[in-house]
Amino acid sequence: MHERSLVKGLIEQVLEEGRNRRLGQLHEIRIEIGEFSGVEPLLVKSAFDEMAVEYWPTRVELKIEVIPLSAICQACQSSFRVTDFRFICPKCGGGEVKITAGEELKLVNLRAEAVKQNE
Repeated sequence: MHERSLVKGLIEQVLEEGRNRRLGQLHEIRIEIGEFSGVEPLLVKSAFDEMAVEYWPTRVELKIEVIPLSAICQACQSSFRVTDFRFICPKCGGGEVKITAGEELKLVNLRAEAVKQNE
């Protein structure tokens, strides 16, 4: 299951970001997963819930937003959502399309307590 290795990379990225931004207790991680990314959100969530306890003493919630597969027609410049993997423009019927969203896997936001600076 490649989701476990993706979650390990996500955790490493979050830990690094936490160090760089001097964050305190982490509460929430928000990510986006494109529906055409080849990543299964439920497996990511399950792997995260299992692995997170090794890194954080308190529960950290993983919020996942699934990004729809979208494209733009190269012929008529119409933007549309790709459904049933039909890469055909619904406006003009053109087959020359460019994917504009739905392939991503990215860290969007962290919600954590700020560490107070010693004065």
